[in-house]
Order: sequence, then C-alpha cells, then structure tokens
Amino acid sequence: MSENDILYSKQGATAVITLNRPKRGNALSGPMVSQLIDFLNSAIDDVAVRVIVITGNGKYFCTGMDLTPQDDTPTAMNPVASTLSMFTTLSRSPKPTVCRMNGPALGGGVGIVFSCNFRIVHPSAYFSMPEVHRGLIPALISEIIVPQLGAFRSKQYMLSGERVSAQEAYRVGFVTAVAEDQESLDKKVQEYVDLLLLGGPGAMRDVKLLVDTVDSRGGNPHAVTGYVREAFAKMIASEEAAHGIGAFASREKPNWDEFALGADKLKSKL
Repeated sequence: MSENDILYSKQGATAVITLNRPKRGNALSGPMVSQLIDFLNSAIDDVAVRVIVITGNGKYFCTGMDLTPQDDTPTAMNPVASTLSMFTTLSRSPKPTVCRMNGPALGGGVGIVFSCNFRIVHPSAYFSMPEVHRGLIPALISEIIVPQLGAFRSKQYMLSGERVSAQEAYRVGFVTAVAEDQESLDKKVQEYVDLLLLGGPGAMRDVKLLVDTVDSRGGNPHAVTGYVREAFAKMIASEEAAHGIGAFASREKPNWDEFALGADKLKSKL
C-alpha cells in the first residue's frame, strides 16, 4: 500500500478523510482498512475536530474490498475483524459523520456510506452490491445496511446486484441530498458541516446514542421509557445545556469550544 492511499487533513473543526486510490476505484486493501480505522480514531480523539467527512478521489467513491492479491498484502481478502471494526468505528463515532459521495459505491463502499450520518451524493453516482455476481454475499455490510433499508429492499438490491441511481436512492430515502454538479456537491457538504458546528458536541454525541438505543430497544417500551427519562435528566443537568440555554436567552451564539469532545471525555461519557 502506498502511504498516500488514504489522506487525512483538517479544515478548521472538520477532519477530512479521503480515499486516494483512484486507479483501483478506491478499493480497500487490508492495510488501507487499518489506516482508515487509525484516521477515524485520530479524528475522534482530537478535541479540535467536531465533524468528520469521508470522500474519495477520482471517478469512484469506493468499489469495496480489493479482492485481488497485492504486493503488500499476504492475502487477497481483508481480515474479517478489521473490516467489521472499520464499519463499527465509523457508525458508532460519537462525532457526526458526513459522506461526500463523489462517485459510485460498490460492495463495502456502500457499507461505508451507510455508516455515515449524512450522505451527500454526486448526481452521476450509484449504489451497487454485486457480490452475488462473484458467488459471494455482502455479509460484513449487512449489519449496517439491513436495519436501514429493511428486509424487502435489502433482498432486492443484494440479490439483483442492480445499480441504484443517486436519484432513486434519494426517493427511497437512504441519502441526505443529491447535488446538481461537482460545485454544488462541495457547497451542500459545507452547508451540513456548518449546521453541525452549531450544535453542542456533547448533545450531538448523546443524540446519536439516544437514537441507537431507542431503535435497539424498540420491542421493549418499558426499557425505552426508562432510558429516555434518564437521558433527559442527564441532559437538563449538564453544563453544556446550561450554556446553550443561557446563550439562547441572551441572544448570543454559544461557544462550544470548552465542551469539545476528546478521548478522555468520550471514554468517561460512553
């Protein structure tokens, strides 16, 4: 793997992770998966970072896992544990994540998109899970995708391997927005980043935890009610809430810098 196959940069309070292997469709090798996890953890631990953006260079966003042998990898297949860890680290990030989908996503690339909270898509992009065409199944991404798509759509897309256009994805409801062109793609991504930076870091972390917990306990109303009450009590007594409410009352913009989330706060809160 080239050390430049994945790029990491910071733009103010935003960390940008770029898949940078355009000649291979940004297909992920084993070392790239490990490096992506490392970059994600770096962004999560960095108190200066409040939003994480993932994108790709070239024609494709990500064509999934690289199944061809590489000089720098001992096997054609990525280790299951590290691949699952990549999806888990991204989907459970306490900081909001935005996918700037510059082009098509296939297989594992679809898993990366579905692991992000916001998905801004180039109009020429499409989604496809063609694993069955190779005698494979999209097992590792199913945990991320099936709960969001539902059984019917998941079976349709995974059995057919069809290409789902950006416009159809928006109609079905699993992307945030479809840009008109490259320029508007960047503009729309920035619009959502700016919106996210208005929110309290702790509140955004707790919103993600709230939704995931309520969703997972949907079959147990009593457990949901208990958790919601606990979450409300914790929120209303927090210093961050007091600061936000005070700023609203005085018609001032809240300064969230002192509430920025880093490794120590994340470990103590989660």
